[in-house]
Amino acid sequence: MDAIFELPPTLPRHRAAPLQPVPHRTIAEWPVGSFLENLAVLDDGAIAVSVLFESRIDRVTLGGERSVLHRFEAPVTGLAVMGRHLFAAVGEPGKDSAALWRLDPTSGEAQRCMTLDRVTFANGVAPFDAHRLLIAESWAGQLILADIGRRTTSVWVADERLTRVAGIDFLPGANGVKRFRNSVMVSSNCRALLLRVAVKRDGSAGPVETVAEHLRVDDLAFDQSGNAYLCTHIGHSLDRLTPRGQRVSLGGVAEGLAGSTACAFGRQGDERRALYVTTTGGIVSPPGGIVQPAKLVRLEVDAVGHDLATVEHEEPR
Repeated sequence: MDAIFELPPTLPRHRAAPLQPVPHRTIAEWPVGSFLENLAVLDDGAIAVSVLFESRIDRVTLGGERSVLHRFEAPVTGLAVMGRHLFAAVGEPGKDSAALWRLDPTSGEAQRCMTLDRVTFANGVAPFDAHRLLIAESWAGQLILADIGRRTTSVWVADERLTRVAGIDFLPGANGVKRFRNSVMVSSNCRALLLRVAVKRDGSAGPVETVAEHLRVDDLAFDQSGNAYLCTHIGHSLDRLTPRGQRVSLGGVAEGLAGSTACAFGRQGDERRALYVTTTGGIVSPPGGIVQPAKLVRLEVDAVGHDLATVEHEEPR
């Protein structure tokens, strides 16, 4: 199968890191052609996985049993756990219809929580504090704060480095986003940049700095030491980036990570040292021209994950 697109020569190239594979195993597989977009680890250890083209969320046990948690009428992109609920960004990219839904993570019962004003492509979603979610707006190049209680949105950051390159519609700008302590890291996929935004004491955004270049990242996660774990999607790997800027790949195509899209740490016991990764099987740019089944892969990374569902910094209202 040929690649769906070729990167224009004007775009910065992704530079692969040295491969140092860690122990891994496939938890579950989906048919070839499935696009697993995101995931969230639930309180009971099961994993919610968004299946983009089918507009649904699947629930996967650690034993690999799959069931449908909820079906929507539009694609599901970002997922995040906050408090007792699972939140999902839902909407057709490019249309003014993005919304945030709140789900019961066990029954799958879903309620439309709020419309995401000014959001045409809600991509990555992550807790910001006890009552707000941070959402990457992939087309406008912004980070949006969604206040769940007040049902309001506001632009937290707007930066040229988070926008798409003009004329390039198939690669998003701002993509994966996660808060770690007093900063937020966000990937700019199209421009192959990784950026960090300081969080001021009042919760507003501080300076935006470039952390890495020539690094095309989809989603990301942190361990408790501040190491970032990066899904490179069309780079077909899961990389670890230290706070000092050293990067290695902990797995690639041979480890089942073709089209790696999103990652999250387990949240209980020994699972806190396990990193779960969703893939597309390489559907966008197949390695070797062959699309694999989409997968949920477990990596043993020998580090304890930073639990996003436990908010460490609650800003004053």
